Amino acid sequence: MDEHDKRRIGEQLEPGGRPKAPGRLELLQRFVNTHNHDFPDDWDRLGTAGKASAWLREKGLVHGRVSAAEAGALRDLREVLRALIIGDPAALDAIRHAAAAAPLTVAFDETGHTTLAPVATGAGGAVAILLGILHESQLTGDFARLKACRRCEYAFYDRSKNRSAAWCAMSICGNRTKNRAYYRRRRGEAA
Repeated sequence: MDEHDKRRIGEQLEPGGRPKAPGRLELLQRFVNTHNHDFPDDWDRLGTAGKASAWLREKGLVHGRVSAAEAGALRDLREVLRALIIGDPAALDAIRHAAAAAPLTVAFDETGHTTLAPVATGAGGAVAILLGILHESQLTGDFARLKACRRCEYAFYDRSKNRSAAWCAMSICGNRTKNRAYYRRRRGEAA
C-alpha cells in the first residue's frame, strides 16, 4: 500500500476492506480514526486548528473555524472515545466532563420524530453531536460492535456473528501479532 492509500485510511478506505459502521455511528468511527497511531503525527486530521476546521466542515459538524485550543480538546476527546471503545473505565470521567460542556436537547422533526441536537454551535456543538451519536448507538446496541484493534487501536465495526474480531484487519495487524508471537516462541525453543 502506498502513502497516498495510507492517508485515505479512515476516510475512503478501511483496513482489509472492512465496511464502516452503520448509520451515524460511521461519523463517530471516522472521528476516532482521524489519527492512527501507526502513522506520522502530521497525518493527524485534527492535528492543527486548520486541519480540524477543514475536517469538521467537511463532515457538516461546524460551519466556521475552530481555535487551536478547541482542536486540542477535540484530539483529547478522540483519545477518550478510543479509550472508551477499548473498554478503559478511566475514560468515563473524561466523557462525563466532555458531556457537561456540550449540552444536548431533544429536537423534533416535521413528523414528530425526536433526535438529540446540540445546544451550542462550533466545536462545542460538534462534541455534542458526537456524544449524541454515542448515546444513540448505545441504545441500538451498535456501539458494542465498535472495537479498537488490539495492536494499532484503529476503531472498526465488528460484523462477525460472535463479535470476536480483534484486529482492524487480519492481513495487517493480526498477521503482525501472530508473526511476533511465533518468532518469540521459536527464540524460546532455541534457547
